Amino acid sequence: MTRTRRHRWLRLACWLTLLGLSSFCWSVLDPRPVPVMVAMSIGQVIGTFASLIFLVIVVADLRTANVLKDDR
Repeated sequence: MTRTRRHRWLRLACWLTLLGLSSFCWSVLDPRPVPVMVAMSIGQVIGTFASLIFLVIVVADLRTANVLKDDR
């Protein structure tokens, strides 16, 4: 994974995190059932996906820095 691709994926993870957080803020500000259900289902999926993208980028950076060795 090149550095430019990592930056693009990291930027996507940041935007997805902001989107997930905004759904949670919406449910706090408007505690009706629909916003709460959106935050608990769609918002959580978006946040989990963003966290996984971030984790992949961190592992790739650690491999590039030879902190993690790829023993294949």
